[in-house]
This record gives sequence, structure tokens and C-alpha cells, in this order.
Amino acid sequence: MSLPEKLGKYEIRRELGAGAMGVVYEGWDPGIARRVAIKTVKGSELQGAEAEQTLARFRHEAQAAGRLSHPNIVQIYEFGEDAGIQFIAMEFIEGRELKDTFDRDERFKLPEIVRIMKELLAALGHAHKNGIVHRDIKPANIILLGDGTVKVADFGIARIESSNLTQAGSVLGTPAYMSPEQFMGQTVDARSDLFSAGVVLYQFLTGEKPFTGSVTTIMHKVLKEEPIAPSDLNVQMPRAFDALMRKALAKRPDERFQSAQEFVVALEAAAAGESTLVNAAADATLADRPAPPAAAPATVAPSAPPARRPVPMPAIAAGVAAIAAGAAAWVLLGRGPATPPAEAPPTAAQSAVPPAPTFSAEPGTAVITALGLADPADPRYAQDKGLLAADLREDARRQLIEKAAALYVDSQSLSKNYGLLQAKLFARSGEFIQAIEEAQPRQNADGLMSLTARATVKVRAVQKSLNQMSREERIDFIRNNGDPKIAVAITTHSAQGNVVDPNAPARRSPVAENLLKERIQSFGFRLWNDDTKNGADFAVSGEARFKKLSAKLEASGITVEKFVLSSWSVKCTDKKSGEEIYYNNQIPEKQSWATEELALRDVGRLIGEEFSKSFFLQHFDFTAQKVVLNFKGLPKPELVKSVLRELTGIRSVLAVASQSATPGETRFVAELSGGSTSLSELVSNGIAKPLNRKLGKTCFNVAGSSGTEVTLAFEASCNEAGILGRLDALPPAALFDAPQPRREAVTRNPETLRRLAI
Repeated sequence: MSLPEKLGKYEIRRELGAGAMGVVYEGWDPGIARRVAIKTVKGSELQGAEAEQTLARFRHEAQAAGRLSHPNIVQIYEFGEDAGIQFIAMEFIEGRELKDTFDRDERFKLPEIVRIMKELLAALGHAHKNGIVHRDIKPANIILLGDGTVKVADFGIARIESSNLTQAGSVLGTPAYMSPEQFMGQTVDARSDLFSAGVVLYQFLTGEKPFTGSVTTIMHKVLKEEPIAPSDLNVQMPRAFDALMRKALAKRPDERFQSAQEFVVALEAAAAGESTLVNAAADATLADRPAPPAAAPATVAPSAPPARRPVPMPAIAAGVAAIAAGAAAWVLLGRGPATPPAEAPPTAAQSAVPPAPTFSAEPGTAVITALGLADPADPRYAQDKGLLAADLREDARRQLIEKAAALYVDSQSLSKNYGLLQAKLFARSGEFIQAIEEAQPRQNADGLMSLTARATVKVRAVQKSLNQMSREERIDFIRNNGDPKIAVAITTHSAQGNVVDPNAPARRSPVAENLLKERIQSFGFRLWNDDTKNGADFAVSGEARFKKLSAKLEASGITVEKFVLSSWSVKCTDKKSGEEIYYNNQIPEKQSWATEELALRDVGRLIGEEFSKSFFLQHFDFTAQKVVLNFKGLPKPELVKSVLRELTGIRSVLAVASQSATPGETRFVAELSGGSTSLSELVSNGIAKPLNRKLGKTCFNVAGSSGTEVTLAFEASCNEAGILGRLDALPPAALFDAPQPRREAVTRNPETLRRLAI
């Protein structure tokens, strides 16, 4: 499309950008010889109520921003209309969006962060005093000029307090920066803008948005969850900012800063290392966490700026040793801190095991523990330690989803399709993680950084994604538990007219059942006798009641009979949980038959059509197997911690926690994936095998099992310094069994890769 020559009095020079509803041009005001930016909305591109509402909002933008005159706000000059195109002429700004700096991971020193935030808050304070709420504060609307000056742009969804537009009930804004009241469609005021400004500040301080994921996930987090404290993500940040963020991101507007100036005062105090905030109503939020265990100070240059990426660790060289020396400090997203009950002093062996926080899993979710890994020798981290921290956390999240997938997919099948799963599923961890805890990162003797994460994962959602991937990518995943086993039972009752004999027993219908069985067998599933010891996974049952109707034709004297359905019910039950996952009693329309056999044939077919292959796969419950792992013969108490770390990283171990540790015996409670094989076999193949491969010798053997307890004996011949040293000196056992792409993603050391491949 060619450029218009003029809009109103303004000459059009070039197009700056275009969107769905209009174009932004660079223009020239010949009257006073200055450049302008011209934002347009083309009414002809809109239809009906949409056109009226959009154009009204566009006019409203001019009315709102035109009332403001402040050095940190983009100035509006004029609103006009020319040839059906409505436009706003505004100050021409040459600068860069704050979003671009965040996207490029640029670093900001704390004084610079404070200056930018103070100018942003000054702009908001001016707007609020004039009765205007911006409603869309985000980095893309914050422009940094060449000299660093802040300009706040785009009052496109601003609300004048006297206006009837975009009032309560409208949800406008950018999800990651929206306040709780915006998500709820409630009336917003200045405190909503201050919440959004708090999100921007959080991103400055930590390099991450406090609320991420899909729109639905973000809304849940904004309404229900508290973000991690900034000082936990950036150890160079004064802890006073934790309290500031608690107040800025409070769920209730009454608990936030009540004005931009109040926010500025708290910001200056936090930057000075002081905290003057009092917020009794929010005493269970992110700032109210115990300080981490005392550790040796990290070596940090006095002038080092806060990292733009999350840095949940001190400097790599000195700080890592200090972190490793302390007990793991767990950070919880989505829940307040819990004070553990007082306990007797732990034994030496018990003190080597970090505490195992727990939280319950809802239906369709599972609590999973995983170990994230990263190689600090990667050249990419040389100049950006924050990148190392970010990659470490991301790897932990991917491992959580990999373990969730291993609940459904056979380990060899998962490894065979690892590249595709990594790109299509594991990388989408934010969609499946409901709440997460993270320990402090540590550097291990093997040279790798590790981070333990424990999360509530939406495993049913992972299963659905696997099913969808199987269809779209034409992958035949080998399922852990094989195919679903399905039992079938269809019973019938007959009646003459409306008379039903209540004492007549229901009859099984082989005719109807056989047709339903043929349908199920076409899915590749097995039919199962539900009376066997290992019963079916699903039971499909149907009950049909027929009426036999007779009518004598007067002309011929012939009696005509037909059978009609008077009632029917079809249901499917998950035999493991007892849940009725399908039920239907709506009688199919216009169904009548000349004989009962024809009726039964069609009933079998109709019931079969109620189900599909994806229905059973979607509801197939791949539950983990709970087991107590009893390790006997570990020669040193300090090996308990090493074994726990190994178990945490192993793919088939969904969750693990220390139960007890006494001399010569250590017990862990674990949940394992891996199908319907015996627990002994699962432990032997999934745990002992990778451990022995790492040690280079058969040191762990399954010595017996009883119920849900499996004993692993450590061979006395392995009690040698060279063998025991491999537990800490070599990468986790999980990497020895991992696919090659996984190994190469974690380590860059050719020698380490060679040893992993042995």
C-alpha cells in the first residue's frame, strides 16, 4: 500500500510500523517545523460494534494523554480525522524500548535501575494526579532515550476516571504485567499501574518475570501464587528489596503502595539497604523466608552490577564451596514458608541428607523431583554467570517433564525419540509445572553445577501432549504399561408392551458384546476377563431395555411386531480408581428393529461408537509404584547424600526422600515409573544398573524384596577409594544411561563425554 501524502496538516514521510488496526507513520508538521509520530486507526478495516468500540477507545487515548504534560510522558499534540482515517499526532521519540534491552539480556547497575524506576513512577504519579490510569505498563511501553531519559508511551487503553469506557468487566492489558483486579475484570485504579511497575522492577532485579506461562497459568499465579524473593535469584541484591516486592506485588490493592511517591520512598530505602515497609496483612509472602544457612562469603567485585539473568548462586569460584557446605535451602513458588517441627538432633548420617519438603498432589498431577545440570566450563558462561544460572534452572524444569513423560513412555522408546521430545515437549515445561521448589545450586566434584527441583507436575496434561504428538508426528510410542486392558459387559431386558417383569434377570448379550469387542480390538487393545487376578484397566458396560410392540393391520389382518429401546445406559469405569469416567443414558433417536437380534447388533455398534482409541489412552492411569529402598552395607555415612543425589537424577525415580539412616542401613521412600513389571526388576534395571555402570563394577545388587520394600546390598569388594571416589568424581549415573543429545547438552568436556559413553 502506498503512503498517504498527508494526514490533516501533517506530511507523511515514512511508515514506522503497522498493526492489525492501523499504521504508525513519521510525519512532519510544516507549521512549526518538527517531526511527529502519527498513530492511525482505519475505521473501514473494522466492523460493527468492534469499529465503534475501537474508534471510541482511540479518541479516548487522545483525550487521556493530551491532558498530560510531563518530561517522562510522550506528548500528544492533536487528534484528527482525514478521509476516514482517525489519527493522533504525538511527540516523535528516538530511543529504544526497555523490552529490547531485556530481550538482549543487558545488565543494569542498581543506581541505574533506581533512576529508571523513579522516572517511570514520576510519570505515573503525574498521570494519576490527573485522574488517568495507564492500564498497560510494560517494558514495550517504556522508552529509553539516548541520554537515558525515560518516556512512557501508549495510553491506548488508559482510563479517565469519569469515562464509561473500559470499566469493570473489561480485561485489557498484557497478561504478564496485569494486576489481579485486571484479570478479574474489576474496576482498576492507580494501584493497578503500581503493581505493573512492580513487575517491571522485579524483571530489572532478577532478569525474570515473576509470573510466566500460558495466559491461564499466568492468571493463576497472579491471583494465587507469590513469586520467589529477588535476593534468592540475585544474591547481590539487598534483601530489603524482598520486602519492597512483597508490597508492590500484593494481591489486594489495599496492601500495595497507595501512591507512586510512596513507591519511590521505599525504592530509595531498599537501594540503601534499608527496609521501612510494614505489611502485616501479607506476612506469609515471599519476603518472609528464613535466611539461608551461614556460609563463607563469596568474592564479588565491589562495582559488579546485578546480573540481568537470574543468579541464584554466589560467584562460581568461591561461593560454590560455601553453598555445598550448607544444607540445601529450598525455595517455594506458590506457597508460603512452613516452620518444621522441632526434632531430636540428627545422627551423622542423617545430617548428610537435606530435608525433603513435600506438598500434596491433586488428581491429574504428581510430585516429581529432578536434578538440573550445567557445565560451567561452557565458554558461553565465561562472561555471563547469570546465563549459567538460567540454563541450570531451565534444565531442571526440562528434567521434571522428562520424568513425567517416562511415567507413560517406555525408557527405550523415550530415548529413541529424545530429540523430538526435547523440542516439542520438554521445552514447554512452563505449561505443565504447577508449583516448584528449588534448592540452592552447587558445584560438584565432577565439575558440573547441579540444582535439585521438586515440583507438582500436571502429568495428565503431559500424557495428552504425548498422545497429540503421537498423532501429529506419527510416532508409535511404546507405552510403559502396554495397551489398556478392557472388559466388556452388555445386558438386556425385554418387555411386552409396557409390562416389565421385575423378577426377570438381566441377560448378557453375546451378540452386542462381540460387536463392541471388535471395535475395541480395532484399536489394538486387549480384551480382558474382569474376574482374573490382574483385572482390566477399564470396564465398559451397557444396559438396554426393549419394548416389544405389536400392531394388527386391518386391511390384511397381518400382525406387525417391532422392538424399540425404552431405556439404555452406557458407562466406562476406571477400575484402578473406581472413577466413572463416562456415562450416557440418552436414548438414540428413531431406533426400532424388526427383530431383537437386529436390535442387539445395533446396540453393540452404537455403544462402540461412544468410544475411541484416544479416549482410553487419555484416561489410562499410569500410576507410579511406591517403594521403600533399603540400602545395606554403605561403608561411609557421607555416601548417603551422594546416593540421594544419584537417585534424584535417575529418570525412573519420580520422587525420592530420605526415610531413615542408621549405621549399615539407609532407607529412602521413592516413587518409580517403568510399567507393570515387578518392583525388584524396576529397581534392578532402573537404579542398580546405572549406578553400577558409573562405578565401573557391580557394586549394588537387589538382595531381596518384601511387599513394597526392595533391599539393595552394597558389595564389600567395592569398598575401595578408587571405586567410591567415582560417586563424586564422575557425573551423575543418570547421564550414563542418557541419550547422546542429553549428554552433549550437559557437558562440553570431550574426556567426560568419552567416559560417559563407556
